This record gives sequence, C-alpha cells and structure tokens, in this order.
Amino acid sequence: MPKRRVSRDRYQGRSIGRRAFVAGTSLIGLGAVAGFAAMPRVARAETAIPKGGHLKAAMGQGSTSDSLDPGKFENGFTIALSYTSHGKLTNIGSDGQLESDLAETWEGSDGAKKWVFTLRDAEFHNGRKVTADDVVASLNHHRGEETTSAAKPILESVTSIKADGEKTVVIELDGGNADFPFTMTDYHLSIGMAGDSGKVDWQDDGSQSGPYKLAAFEPGVKAVYEKAGNHWNSKIGHMDSAELLVVLDPTARQTAVMAKEIDVCERPDTRTVSRLQEIPHLDVEESFGYRFHSYNMLMDTPPFDNNDVRLAFKYGINRQELVDKALSGHGVIANDHPITPAYRYYADNIPQRAYDPDKAKFHLNKAGLSSLDVDLSASSAAYASAVDAAVLYKEHAAKAGMNINVVTEPSDGYWSNVWMKKAFSACDWGGRPTEDQMFSIAYQSGVPWNDTRFSNEKFDNLLIEARSELDEAKRRDMYIEMQMIVHDDGGVIVPMLPSSIWVKNKRVQHADQMSSAWQMDGLQFVSRWWIES
Repeated sequence: MPKRRVSRDRYQGRSIGRRAFVAGTSLIGLGAVAGFAAMPRVARAETAIPKGGHLKAAMGQGSTSDSLDPGKFENGFTIALSYTSHGKLTNIGSDGQLESDLAETWEGSDGAKKWVFTLRDAEFHNGRKVTADDVVASLNHHRGEETTSAAKPILESVTSIKADGEKTVVIELDGGNADFPFTMTDYHLSIGMAGDSGKVDWQDDGSQSGPYKLAAFEPGVKAVYEKAGNHWNSKIGHMDSAELLVVLDPTARQTAVMAKEIDVCERPDTRTVSRLQEIPHLDVEESFGYRFHSYNMLMDTPPFDNNDVRLAFKYGINRQELVDKALSGHGVIANDHPITPAYRYYADNIPQRAYDPDKAKFHLNKAGLSSLDVDLSASSAAYASAVDAAVLYKEHAAKAGMNINVVTEPSDGYWSNVWMKKAFSACDWGGRPTEDQMFSIAYQSGVPWNDTRFSNEKFDNLLIEARSELDEAKRRDMYIEMQMIVHDDGGVIVPMLPSSIWVKNKRVQHADQMSSAWQMDGLQFVSRWWIES
C-alpha cells in the first residue's frame, strides 16, 4: 500500500478502529505466514536513483551508555545503527512485508516447530563469507543463563540452533510459531562474524554485514557510516556516507534542519509542526504504526502493587486532552494495552476507558485511600512533549485526589537510570512486527524489559499457547484475551498513539512506500533513501 502523508484532521480527536487506522499506515504482519514455505522477497529495483552524497541526521534518542553489543540496543540511535551496519536473516521491506536479507529462503515444518534458513552468498565488511556458523554464534549471543541481552525472551522458545553445512541453519522450537521468520527481523538479532572461540566480537566493525560500514562511533554523540563496497544487495545503499548525531534537545534539532546544517530531523516537537511545514526547503512527514506512549507503574512497588490504585490512575487521565495539546492532534487516544490497530489481532471490542474522576476516586477509596502523592518521572528523551504531557496528567489526576509531582529527568541516561527503575515514569515504545514479540519482550513474567514488572500466570500461559496455535480464529481470541488482561490488571497506562514525525530537506528523497515499523522507513533511511543533486 503506498504511503500517504497523513492528514491531521483525519485522525484528530477520536478513537479509531483498525480499518480506519491502517488506512494511513504501512502494515507489517498482515502478510503473515499463511503456510510454512517461504516466499522471500528482495527489495524492488528503483529506476534512475541518484548515487552518492553525504547524509547528516539528528536523532532524538541516544545515550552515553550506548553499546555496540546488539543485545543492548535500546533507542532510535542504536536501532538505526543495527539496520544500517548489520545484516539480519530477514528484514521488513518498505512496503511492510517480510523480505529476505542474509537468508535467501526459509521453510517451516513439523507444525512450524522446525525452521530451515538457507543463506545467500554474502560477505562481512572485511571480505569474509557469511556462514551458518556465524548465524549460530550470533543468535546464541542472546541465549543461555549468562546472556544479558534484551532479546533473550524472544528466543526462549528456541531449543536448538545448528549449522548444516556452510549455508544452512536449522532452528528448532519447543512449540510451533508461524511468525518465527518475522522474529528474525528484530534489531537485536544482528549477524556478526564468529571468532575462533565461537563467539562474536561486536566491537570489530569488520565483522558487520550491513549495507554501510561503521567508520566511527561515539556513544550518545554520533555514528559515522561509509558505504560497504561488498554488500550483496546493490538496490540499497545509494549514498556514499552518512552521519547520525545524537541531539536530545528538540529545539536544537529543528533549528539545525531549518538552517540546513542537517538533512533530517527526527522527532520534532509536535507543537512546531505547522511552522516547519511553511519552510520551503523542508518536508514534514508522518506515519502511524506500532508506536505508543505510556506511563509505567512498577507493580511490585507501593502504591502500584494495588490494582485499584492502578485503575485510579487509568481513569484519572484525560486522553483526548493529551492528544490535542501534548501531540497537537498528531495521534489518537489509546486504551491501556500495547497492541495498536496496525496489528493483525488488535482487540477493537474492548470498551474505551474514558476520563472519569469519580470512578478514579472510587478505586482510590477502594484501596483504602482518600488521597495519594506520587512522583512521575518524564523527560524529552522519551518524546519531545513528555514533560508537558505529564503536567497535563497532573491536572487531570488532581480532580480525583491524586497529587502527581512531575520530576523532569535529564535526557542523557534516561533509559538507563530512570526507565524501569523509577516507580512511575513516561515511556515510548514501537516497532515490534507481531503481537507475540511485543508481549514476549515486555509483558512476559521476568523478562529484562518488562517495564512494569507485570506478572500474570494466565497471560503467560496464553502467550505460549497462542505462539503455537495455527488455527487463526483461536489464535485471535487468545491475543484479544491477553490485551484484556493487560488492560484490566496491568501496570501500563497507554493514553495515546502518536504518529511518528520527521522533517527532511527536500533534496533527500525516498520511495513512495515506507515501513512504519519505526519512524523514517523503519529506521532504515540511511540504506533506502537518496540525495538529489
């Protein structure tokens, strides 16, 4: 489906169903594996695309704690690094469909419990061939008791990864998973070069296999890329080089793109979009997809260990005012679970939770409280208007006797020092192509990125059952029930689904279709976009 520039008033001020939502969204996952034999796709050839040039972009996320270990990638800056310098077995194309990358073909059998990936002829940046042993070592980096990788939960169903010769990788699961090839697109699951120890040295830039070589890297500051001359896919990688700068201040990012000091500005302040649209040399673009804003309550920490307190805070927020004021209409209201209408199994039958101070007071009283004082941490590192949104939330909650003290946290280190550590904090999520991945990485009991410490035995059992259920109707029912459990019992407040917005110089061009898994063509803009002279 061609990507459209989203009209603000099309979605402004209303909750929408799946059909209306996806009209402005490039879909991922709707082309799910119907059978098990792969029908791999390679990016389409583009005609008359100019070659060369240097792209300079300002990223709205990044931290001095960033690492070259893909298991630790956690923000837009490192996700872009992953898709620019690293190869994966599979990838999400600009049209939102699953396509081949280092794996040329794949096939599932035994009720989708066994998957065989056949590698194409591809090289690392140092010229060595990519082999099945490299894939085994790279995926095993995220497995086992000692791993610290955030991707561990999405590979927990894997019981065996073996090389069958140089070009064949056999992966066996403890249960069927028809979506497993989608899992291999995850930005953590980079394929690096195995050393003599059978492990990958992620610090060695020659062991990467993406379209661009990482020429320089300063955590939380910048990443410099040079085109890899030996990448297998000649249909991507149009520019000679690129530089991604971490600029956490949205005003500084916008000023730079307005002054032509950079070519692309990620995550502008939504309140300034109308002004940016008036500047002749700029394009303002946006898309809807899997992204959502949330407030996370740690469920093992008082007072949020009481579900009535959690429900009080869910009823004590005016979602529509947040969309109208904090997002300037660039979004829609959401319903306290992470599955957006872009997903296949979105539960559009869950009644929309509305702002209701009286009901919030009821739940607060039910918890034995007449009033409550809490700190809410927020920062522009989460999203540009996160602090302003928190201030609005403070006004809403006060009418129910809940007194929120908004703590403005530093941008640098927000994801390592605040997120998942402070009892109540603002967050921004996005980019997982299937319900299983989203739930497995952030809602399954005990996983590293469970940012509310949610734990529900019924939910966990359904997650495992749904993964292996091949009956589409039964599978849908399971995912809908999981959404309901999070909505009713979870520690996450999801008040709004923002559109992803970016600003680019008109000389930077791209195809009509763009992936909306992440902003800027699924954060694959360096590989896919080009510069007009």
